[in-house]
Amino acid sequence: MTAPTAPPDLLDVTVPQRSLWAASKQLAAERQANTVGQYVEIHGPVDARALETAAQCVIAQTEALRARFVERDGVLKQEILPAVRWRLPMVDLSGSADPATAADEWAAAEHRVPVSPGDSPLFSTALLRLGPDHFRWYLRFLPMVMDAFSAGLLLHRVAEVYAAIRAGTEPGPSPFRSLRALHAELDEYWKSARYDDDREYWRRRLAGVPAPVRLGAAGPDARALGGAGLEPPAAHHIQATAQAAGTAWPDLVLAVVAAQIALERDVPVVTLTVPVSNRLTALSRSVPTYLANRYLLTVAVSPTMTFHELLRRTAEHNRADVTHQRLPCEQVLADLGDRGESFGRGDPSVNITPFHAELALPGCATTMHQHRRMGATGFDLFASGSPDASGLRISLVMRVAPGDRDLVPAQEERLLRLLNRVIDNPHRPLREAVTP
Repeated sequence: MTAPTAPPDLLDVTVPQRSLWAASKQLAAERQANTVGQYVEIHGPVDARALETAAQCVIAQTEALRARFVERDGVLKQEILPAVRWRLPMVDLSGSADPATAADEWAAAEHRVPVSPGDSPLFSTALLRLGPDHFRWYLRFLPMVMDAFSAGLLLHRVAEVYAAIRAGTEPGPSPFRSLRALHAELDEYWKSARYDDDREYWRRRLAGVPAPVRLGAAGPDARALGGAGLEPPAAHHIQATAQAAGTAWPDLVLAVVAAQIALERDVPVVTLTVPVSNRLTALSRSVPTYLANRYLLTVAVSPTMTFHELLRRTAEHNRADVTHQRLPCEQVLADLGDRGESFGRGDPSVNITPFHAELALPGCATTMHQHRRMGATGFDLFASGSPDASGLRISLVMRVAPGDRDLVPAQEERLLRLLNRVIDNPHRPLREAVTP
């Protein structure tokens, strides 16, 4: 890190950041992976020097990427440094027998190196060359610094500045607002009637709900294991099934997972942990930081109901729940008292990112990919795609015991089979959809 030319700015942390603090420190101390990573697949000519210049410009304007986390008198703070030292190295893998596999292995090795929250910088980036006009722009960061929404803000802004540099024009002012302004808005929420309303909503919503079914292994030897991913049915079939129920594909994915769990585990109520961006205001949508939250979606499932009926019920509950997503899940769990521990494990979790993820790099075709995630709660299903379900990708990560490596592919296969059957006929009883 360069010597600061001005005193660092010391700010509070958000509730979600505080909840990640202990886990991030512990994983770093145990030399386990504690970062998240993603990459942009690029097909086309890339000016590496212009890309680095654009990234330097944007990162200098992004307070979250100049942060490190420190304790002052026992209180966790984020220290915003005047500058951080970093570079965008070019890693040439084009001579490898299989450049794509070599890139995956390079990124996996990078991901395994933990980052201490007190270090600086709390991110790293590289441009991997796989062949002529074929690149992967790789980025990883400590989750306390940024969430997936923020990473999207960052990458799209870098693309804008890169395009301006290539065109010889000015990129325009930064659209990012300050962390201090965001914290002031959060303080207003804590003091508002909306905060009280949200607490009361979740108290009523979860009253009498049984504890979630835990799907992942919980022993000390359990490890996170990812599957190969699901090949979903054609986008127009998924979209047609969702639209017939008055909703869209994210609710369909949630309903499929709820049905699978209810029927396999013979439980009448399924509770899913659903991560959300928690960006309900214009200000929050313009500040890169970690603001993500999660809420508890509870759905009653009967083997005699049709998938169409379950999908309509899931969509109705989801629409109501997301309007109360600002209340930190930590507060929801605290209000549950002794029940909070069983609801707070995050297992099972369904993470939906229903937005188009291409970057506008001049002369290039791009696709954004999640590469590595920090740990696993037990059962973590990830689904991303465009609003019309095109490009839909579904993958599963589970915590499994030693010797259970076949568990994840088998679970993916059952989910895919159920998905295909309910898309083929959403009006038959669910129990028939799972019959071999």
